[in-house]
Amino acid sequence: MATILAVSAHPDDETLFAGGTLAKWSEAGHNVYILETTRGEGGEVGEPALTTQENLGPFREREVRKAAEALGAREIYFLPFIDPHMEINGIARRISEPLDVFVDAITRFIKQIQPDVVLTHGSNGEYGHPQHIYTHEATRLAMTNGAGKTALLSWSAWYESPKRQRVLNRNDRADIIHDIGPWLEKKVAAALCHRTQHAMFLRNTGAPSVSAMIWPVETFHIWQGKLPAGLKLC
Repeated sequence: MATILAVSAHPDDETLFAGGTLAKWSEAGHNVYILETTRGEGGEVGEPALTTQENLGPFREREVRKAAEALGAREIYFLPFIDPHMEINGIARRISEPLDVFVDAITRFIKQIQPDVVLTHGSNGEYGHPQHIYTHEATRLAMTNGAGKTALLSWSAWYESPKRQRVLNRNDRADIIHDIGPWLEKKVAAALCHRTQHAMFLRNTGAPSVSAMIWPVETFHIWQGKLPAGLKLC
């Protein structure tokens, strides 16, 4: 069985961009782990509010633990970095820690878990989010620190899909275009766990419901290595 590590900037990113694939691999008996680089403390508290801004980090941790369970992850971990606060329609920011500190923190988990595959954000941060871009950069650097033959893939890779261009990484060509239809129900279940973010999801996508906004295709760009035979996506 293979071991997979998804490195996510905020709780919900792993679900929205790779949840179907993680559910597929988990269902097949592979070991799926998730590493959150923040607890999403700077995000939204829900409409109506489900918690306070001060308590949002622990609240979102509980949400993503439920989401990880829905996807079949064996464990989810959290780095100690704080997500900067962002007002609705405000300017997104990345964590303040220097790049070397961030890289070292991710490297420790890669060495601890020894994954066969690492998944993370794309080089354009999907829609340009600075923490997504910073997480991509740090994860790629961490992969040079003893990751061996580990495959590195980034999600939301570019393919011809006019309806999804806002969240596709324009500089990352899709090497894998994966129909997650059989695991769509699990991905939707995981997305529904992120209740504080539902209003934001719908505002940004224009979808009538959280279930309706979940796209049945996930795409990936391969930066290094290759998928083990038992993890092939087709």
